[in-house]
Amino acid sequence: MWIIALFLAGCYVGPGVLSGLDSDRSSPSIYKLYPGDARPDSEIAKVKLTDSYYAHVDGLLVNKRDYEEIHLLPGEHKIRWGREFAISVMVNPSMWDEGQADVIVDLEAGRTYELHADRTTGHGYQFYLWIEDAQTGEVVAGKKKP
Repeated sequence: MWIIALFLAGCYVGPGVLSGLDSDRSSPSIYKLYPGDARPDSEIAKVKLTDSYYAHVDGLLVNKRDYEEIHLLPGEHKIRWGREFAISVMVNPSMWDEGQADVIVDLEAGRTYELHADRTTGHGYQFYLWIEDAQTGEVVAGKKKP
């Protein structure tokens, strides 16, 4: 007898609302992480999963495979994001390592932010994870790769 298990990696866990699920994926898939109707851009903060594979925003998982952008009300938010990197077997026998960051950041209305992740190479490699204001290039949290 075969048993088949179904795992829903991108399942809705509320209070957000799914939007932007176009079948042609020509527009970004958006996770609206606030209650009620959609608000104008001037009233929300946008977070793009630029280099990140996932983000936990205020405890809710948003996976880049399913969503490219998160819409939030402005204010203080806890964001954890990360990315896996391929590593030379001569540096790390597992050939993979993950960089993660966990910050509390104050997001402003009308702004777009990008989650970034990068690393150095070779022995003693380091991870760099930061949140950048897309309009100004200012790092608002984390540490940017020099």
